Amino acid sequence: MDLGEFDDRFVEEYNKNAFIVFFCKCKIVYSGRAEASLGKGDRLVSIKQDGTIFVHQPEGGNPINYMKAGGSVELIKEDYSVLFKAYNSLTREYLELEISRVYDFMSRKLEDGEKQLLAGTEADMSDMIKQNPSLISADFKPLSREEHTKFGFIDVFGHDKKGTLIVVECKRYTSGLDAVQQLRRYVEKIKELRGIDKVSGILASPKISPNAEEMLKKWGFSWVLVNPPMRLVRHNKAQKGLDAFFK
Repeated sequence: MDLGEFDDRFVEEYNKNAFIVFFCKCKIVYSGRAEASLGKGDRLVSIKQDGTIFVHQPEGGNPINYMKAGGSVELIKEDYSVLFKAYNSLTREYLELEISRVYDFMSRKLEDGEKQLLAGTEADMSDMIKQNPSLISADFKPLSREEHTKFGFIDVFGHDKKGTLIVVECKRYTSGLDAVQQLRRYVEKIKELRGIDKVSGILASPKISPNAEEMLKKWGFSWVLVNPPMRLVRHNKAQKGLDAFFK
């Protein structure tokens, strides 16, 4: 695409508040969260309808540069390039692309008012445990979900048949040291609030790191394997494929 044509089309679509995507060869200078520069290379640039800007290299999932919404964009024509200048005064970010070639340009006004529904969150886990307390133990009796303390909300709060109060902390991924420390803070706070010592803690998660499990035992707590509901249902590595039935 001719750089003059790119300039005209970009300005037209940007003024329409369209979602803009283009492939180009460019140099990059960025100032804001850090100071960065990148030599000439092929990149994908996208400007969302709220003004968020992403610059991607050909490989990797994360953008090499991005700017939050709320800024402004200006294009300046030069002899052999177009300067793409973006500035956000609120975040004090500056991004400049020296564009020497544009391969493809696309734009469209998109409509999407839907909110993403997540399944398998820690809140889902606590709901599942409250409805199926045997996931923790045969004698676990839940009293409440999201019990409030000074340090935050306890995922599930209950007791066993001996009357020991139990704090259950849910983690949807591998439990680490931070999860154990968080559980201990909740247990100590419940002891203080209730004025009793018979309070125990349980971590519920799909996995636990070795050092976290060691610390857990040191403090007299325990870990229970609990998978979040609907976690990676379509990509469960333990599920047999069709080829397994024909061996």
